[in-house]
Amino acid sequence: MDIEEFFGEQFHQWRERFRYYEMAITELESDLGIIDLDWQTRLGYSPIEHVKTRMKTLPSIIRKMNQKGLPLEVEALWDNISDVAGVRIVTSFRDDIYAILDHLKKRDDLEIDEIKDYIQHPKPSGYRSLHLIVRTKVYLAERVIWVPAEIQIRTLAMDFWAATEHKLHYKYQHVVPEASKLELIEAAKMADALDTQMGRIREQILKK
Repeated sequence: MDIEEFFGEQFHQWRERFRYYEMAITELESDLGIIDLDWQTRLGYSPIEHVKTRMKTLPSIIRKMNQKGLPLEVEALWDNISDVAGVRIVTSFRDDIYAILDHLKKRDDLEIDEIKDYIQHPKPSGYRSLHLIVRTKVYLAERVIWVPAEIQIRTLAMDFWAATEHKLHYKYQHVVPEASKLELIEAAKMADALDTQMGRIREQILKK
């Protein structure tokens, strides 16, 4: 796809907005790195196991805008699609997810617009994760902007299940056999049971 030809006169506007999304990812990744170091320094432990980032591809964005019936205009993207820039925080324990959420709520350089708790309320597929729709503060040379982004927080077990389920859907071209769907749901329950057990072991050790 020739992007400049596809967007025509809007090309420079789209390129500018994509740079803003890239800046937001850089900002969030840097902030989380500092948070991780601070917790390690003060407490000797950080709930952050690792951080992953991603940008939605242009075909994916266009497909989503078409599904929503949105015009292919940069302002429609900015105002209606909140997950172009994405950051995933992976933790060892379920409790760490909510510890990170509590911290993010207190930051003055981040505004949380929506919380989707798929841990307390898993998707029918078995998917579990905490999703935050946020706006992060980005300092430009001459002004400050707030850039929309999505933050996902999940445990290692949840992340393993989600990554594997995603690969299987691509293998079957999103038409997964019914028996496999049921097994995936059971696997999600086992991952959740593992998180519960590991959390219980952690509490027992901390009490000593």
